[in-house]
Amino acid sequence: MMTKIDFTHKKILVVDDFPEYRRSVKKIFNVLGALDIDDTGSGDEAVEKIAGKPYDIILCDYNLGDGKRDGQQILEEVKHRNLLRYSACFIMVTAENTMMMVMGAMEYKPDDYLTKPFTKNALLNRLERILTRKSDFESVEKAIYRQDYLAALQACNERIEQKPKNMYEFMRIKADLSITLGSYEEAEKIYDSIVAIRKVPWALLGLGKVFFYTQRFFEARDIFQELVDEHRSLMEAYDWLAKTLDELGDTKEAQRILSRAVEISPKAILRQKALAQVAVKNNDLNTAEKSFRSAVDMGKLSCFKEAGDYTGLAKVLIEKKSPEKALEILEESKKMFEGDPEPTLQTVIVQGLAYKSMGDEDGLRNALKESSLLFDSVMSSLAPEASLEMANSLFHLGEKDKATKIMQGIVKNNHDNDKLLKKAQTVFDEAGIKDEGSQMIAKTQKEMISINNEGVALVKQGKLQEAIEYFKKAASGAPENKIINANAAQAILMFMQKYGTNDKLIYKVKQYLERIRKVDPSYDKYHSLIELYQKIMK
Repeated sequence: MMTKIDFTHKKILVVDDFPEYRRSVKKIFNVLGALDIDDTGSGDEAVEKIAGKPYDIILCDYNLGDGKRDGQQILEEVKHRNLLRYSACFIMVTAENTMMMVMGAMEYKPDDYLTKPFTKNALLNRLERILTRKSDFESVEKAIYRQDYLAALQACNERIEQKPKNMYEFMRIKADLSITLGSYEEAEKIYDSIVAIRKVPWALLGLGKVFFYTQRFFEARDIFQELVDEHRSLMEAYDWLAKTLDELGDTKEAQRILSRAVEISPKAILRQKALAQVAVKNNDLNTAEKSFRSAVDMGKLSCFKEAGDYTGLAKVLIEKKSPEKALEILEESKKMFEGDPEPTLQTVIVQGLAYKSMGDEDGLRNALKESSLLFDSVMSSLAPEASLEMANSLFHLGEKDKATKIMQGIVKNNHDNDKLLKKAQTVFDEAGIKDEGSQMIAKTQKEMISINNEGVALVKQGKLQEAIEYFKKAASGAPENKIINANAAQAILMFMQKYGTNDKLIYKVKQYLERIRKVDPSYDKYHSLIELYQKIMK
């Protein structure tokens, strides 16, 4: 059989725990003309190899032995760490074809999957189809790989204008990129145009996401519910339906939807975490314990392992009057994250809660002492939700000063985020210092507004160099504050408009813009800054 693919220069990796099988697959590739073929039976070694070499084709077995990292976990890690090249072809191979395996494998979207045994022609047909498709999307995927979403969007527009056969796929990517950049109106137009022709699941899913992000939760709920009812295996729809129901305050129904999804595809660690968290809200401690345990067990071989899974399980056990079991889990967490101060601090604080519930004064004292040593080194790097959780625990331990310091950081970075500030006020309320917390939030908000106004005044006065330095300092103190970062970016862009560009300024402005995108891609000023940046860089 003649092949369209020149295998001579293709770099290939075969991952399977049976040496004989690896040899047989390598022979197939040899016959096809491949010269550079590596193989391994270990999931850990597979990840190392992918990190160290730009493979073109990866054939990875799903099951690599009991208690070992499997193909799904390899794929989730290399995608999470951005190790796969835009042109790489990742095919999952399995001797099984159970619903659990298929759903688990497809959750992380390999390019395709094959069931053993397969023929040379079957493999070749799959590779030709996948690699042809990837070559069509080369310019777009290259830009996405380097996280240059604006360039990817431009590449999509250029290809759509040419009206290729696979135009709808380009429209899909363009709509997804629009969501990534917070251009929800543009994304909605694209999805609507597709749905008007036919109710394609991906377009309906995208439309539901747009409704969710623009807080049209009832419309989002109806779309996700329709998808779940009509497409039982579209797992992403379950996740979004549960998120939407949670936003609407229907946590019971959100839990029911996630429980149903977990029955269909139990190996999705992020879904197990979500189920555990919503079960805690519903005070369903048995479901929370079961789901946190699943997340902990899966996480041991996953890039998504987090101390929060261990501490979440420990808190549930404390609530269930089993602090001794909680301490066992927390010791496991300390070993798992040894040498990493942030998860260690999370763990130690919950250890303190366990000792406190046991009335163990010595244990509590030691936990507080250990947390003090770790506290300053990690406080500034915590995500908002994790920060709130940690502050809440510290208040319960009587560590008011540390908890308040964390809360100040949250307000500094999010002084305009009413939703998050409401959560912050709830933490103060539960700590019994409602008025004090309210005053601290108001005072910190006022300080941030004043800081911002001073910098804006420098820009208005034309003192752009001073404004750049001023906002640089302000942004270092509130690195996740979108308003401060937006004004820092604007000062640099105005300077570049007037005096020209250089690599240092370009690097810095892109850094500020990326911070805003991560915090709130729908922020209006972000889009005007992006347009100004593009204009300057032309």
